[in-house]
Amino acid sequence: MRRFITFIKNKAISAYTAVKIAVIAAFTAVKTAIGRAVTAIREDFTPNRQLSVEQRERKTMRSVRKITAGLMAASMAASLMGITCFAAEGGGEGVETFNTVVEFIVDWVARIGLVVGFIGAVQFALGFKDDSADGKTRGLMCLASGFIVFAVAKAYDMFQI
Repeated sequence: MRRFITFIKNKAISAYTAVKIAVIAAFTAVKTAIGRAVTAIREDFTPNRQLSVEQRERKTMRSVRKITAGLMAASMAASLMGITCFAAEGGGEGVETFNTVVEFIVDWVARIGLVVGFIGAVQFALGFKDDSADGKTRGLMCLASGFIVFAVAKAYDMFQI
């Protein structure tokens, strides 16, 4: 029985010590954080000519962080203000004009893609003529990019709602 009581007493003492160490560590961390905050506030209100180079750099970085956080908060707030709206029925004339313009642009993008592919084929052939690995690579890349542009333009129907 005595060993059991001694065991419990030792466990209680070690738990008390662990809690005391954790409280001291937390207090030290809070004290350090408050000290840094006070130093930062003091540096923020001190003119730059009275600060050292390191203090000016810290002040600049704090300003950058504040501006970045403000911009991020503003952009998030703006993204939360989105409103879903629907167009009124019967206004098909504007939609038809828009679709006509978009189809015209898509046709020309497809044609430009074919021209870029043709130029890539010519570059590839000239790379073979000169036995240039770089010329062959550039020609194939240009050929592939032209055909990708052409394929995306021809896949326009997939993107319509």
